[in-house]
Amino acid sequence: MTNPPPCTWCARPDPTRGYVCPTCYRPVGEALREMVRLADEPAVNIARQARYGSTDGPRSAEPPIPVDLDASAAAWAAAHVVVTWMDHIATVRGVPLPTRERRPVGPLCAGAGWAALPGRCGHPSCDAIRHHRPEHPVAAAAQFVAEQLDWLRHTPDAADAGEELLGAAAAVRRVVENPADRWYAGTCCEPLSDAPGELCTTELYAWPGVMWVRCPGCRAVHQTGPRIRWLLDEARDVRGTATQLATAAARLGRACTAGQLRALAQRGRLLPATLPLEDGTEGPEEPDRDEWRRARYRFGDVLEVLDQVAEQRRLDTEDRARRAAERAANAEAAHDGPTDPEGRAA
Repeated sequence: MTNPPPCTWCARPDPTRGYVCPTCYRPVGEALREMVRLADEPAVNIARQARYGSTDGPRSAEPPIPVDLDASAAAWAAAHVVVTWMDHIATVRGVPLPTRERRPVGPLCAGAGWAALPGRCGHPSCDAIRHHRPEHPVAAAAQFVAEQLDWLRHTPDAADAGEELLGAAAAVRRVVENPADRWYAGTCCEPLSDAPGELCTTELYAWPGVMWVRCPGCRAVHQTGPRIRWLLDEARDVRGTATQLATAAARLGRACTAGQLRALAQRGRLLPATLPLEDGTEGPEEPDRDEWRRARYRFGDVLEVLDQVAEQRRLDTEDRARRAAERAANAEAAHDGPTDPEGRAA
């Protein structure tokens, strides 16, 4: 009896003799079921009907277009992946494609019940006509592929199909949940219970203000405070433009804009990163610039100057509050000062 072949993803023997073992393919099924549940949601974001975060801040003078082209492209690409694999499975296996349920048609009743309670006349045929909601084609395709995963993982295309389907589900999730509002919390790195000696490599994303984040891969729970400190320590030597570092700082709780960083650089409070001279001669180092000749800064220097600005704002606020309290006390003392015999203030 020959040994079971190894799984393409985890390299462990697969007793079911598939190209990918059931354990590794389980997240693919979960991702497809999530696509079934979220199939109708991307349309809301494409039509710019979803709202995220605060509405404060400057607005562009140019009116926005009524659709989100990036969300539309991402949703189309995800749907294309699922529909392509559905067609491949149906063609190779010779199974019929899913069919959409036809919308019931017919006249609605015009009785007293309809006039008194629109939509609640009680007739099953009328309810079927009024409240029929056809299944979304992407949901139907994702459900079809999810039911064929056991066959798919026994084919040579198992690894490619799994990676593409996981990517499609992640794209739909990004469109729906708008993870731009979340911040990157690093890699999980927790030991895996079913694979001794291996660490979880799932990337973590946390919502602002939460105290913990759960890994979607191994379900381990991490506190966000130590994660933020670890990310800051790891990223201090990273270099980037004002726009790149302002975005990174804002995701880690240091609210700022690229314009503010450029203003700090113009005032000499934020110095650009430098590079040693190529010929090895002595002299001032050259400023570090990207391919567009934009200055690059060290992330650690950006964090330090932002901390200094925040501390100065705190001191200024305390000083204004102290002066306001002194003025109020002086005004009250003047009001309660000595009075003449008739009760008027002196």
